Amino acid sequence: MPKSKAPKRVTTATFSEEPRHDWNSEKEVGVFLASLIRLTKARTVLEVGVFEGETSKHIIEALPQGGLYTGIDINDYRKNWKEPDGKVVSFLIGDSLAILPTLPEYHYDIIFIDGDHSWEHVLSEFKKCERLVARNGIIALHDTIHLEGPRKLVEYAAHYGYKNITLNTPEIRGLSLLSRSF
Repeated sequence: MPKSKAPKRVTTATFSEEPRHDWNSEKEVGVFLASLIRLTKARTVLEVGVFEGETSKHIIEALPQGGLYTGIDINDYRKNWKEPDGKVVSFLIGDSLAILPTLPEYHYDIIFIDGDHSWEHVLSEFKKCERLVARNGIIALHDTIHLEGPRKLVEYAAHYGYKNITLNTPEIRGLSLLSRSF
């Protein structure tokens, strides 16, 4: 599948910036999510905010044969992307807030949110993802220590009955796991 050329500047409702490599999650986040997939025997994973696909590679590799990965990003910046054998991989380009309502309800075992980090945007994504996560599923959020929007979302979710675990990451950015079933 030919890769489209992504624009040099990323512009959303909340920011406009040149893309840079440090937008990727730390490598350890991808390794941790892969371990979580294996431990929970997750078969369906949704990633909101793919960027260069560094975390995606770990997630997809961890899925069992026949597993399903869906990734969403506003642009296609993936690097060295190869379609894996025996797994269903969908990459959707566009605004996550427009795409999320089109996905199947209660379908994803794990949802990883790491897109636009403004409070308004991450809250909207979370509310849309609530209807997508499977019973006993997990919603993971990146940057929950050092950025206000994701940090506030963890507090919001706790207020509405979600249990959470927040882990420090090597760059002190944070990874939080939210579930109503811990």
